[in-house]
Amino acid sequence: MSQEQTSVPNPGKEIRLIAPKVSLVLAAACWAACIPADGQSALIRGYRAAACVAGSQNPEVTPRTREWDTPLSLPDGLRVVVRGAQMPGGVIVLFYPQTGSTVVAANAGDYIYPSDVRVDLQKGLLYVKSQGVTWAGAEQTWLFEYNIHQRRLVQRHRVDDSGLPEECEQ
Repeated sequence: MSQEQTSVPNPGKEIRLIAPKVSLVLAAACWAACIPADGQSALIRGYRAAACVAGSQNPEVTPRTREWDTPLSLPDGLRVVVRGAQMPGGVIVLFYPQTGSTVVAANAGDYIYPSDVRVDLQKGLLYVKSQGVTWAGAEQTWLFEYNIHQRRLVQRHRVDDSGLPEECEQ
C-alpha cells in the first residue's frame, strides 16, 4: 500500500476548516428564525392584544420569582389552571380540572424561562413569553401561542424583544 492510501487526514486541520462554516450557518439560522417585534407578525399582534394572566395569589417558589397558579374560565365554560414559574426548568402547564389532565403549553428549554403569560379568552389562546441566556451566552426571547381547546401548540418563534410590550405586573 502506498503512503497516500494509508494516511489519515489531520483532524485539527479539518476542524479548523469546518468550524467557520458551521458558525456561519448557525448565525444565519438564528437571524432568519428571529421575528422582528415590529407588530407585523400575527403572533406578536396576538400577544400584544391578549390580557395579562395574574400571578399566583399564594406564591410557593423561593426565592421569590414570577409564578402562576391561576384559574381561567373561557366563555364556553371550559376551565383551566395556568401553572408555572420563572426559574430553571420553568415551563408553563395547563391543568384541566374536568379531566384531571395536565399538558405542557410552553417549554423553551434550558436557561430560557417563562417571563410573561397572557390569554385571549374569546379565541381560547394562551401566549407565553420566555427569556434567558443560552449556555453559549446568547440572549433569547421566545413567544408561544397555545390553543387551550385543542390542547396543542399553535406556534413558537424566537422574536426580537425590543418592540414587545412591557411584561405584565405580578
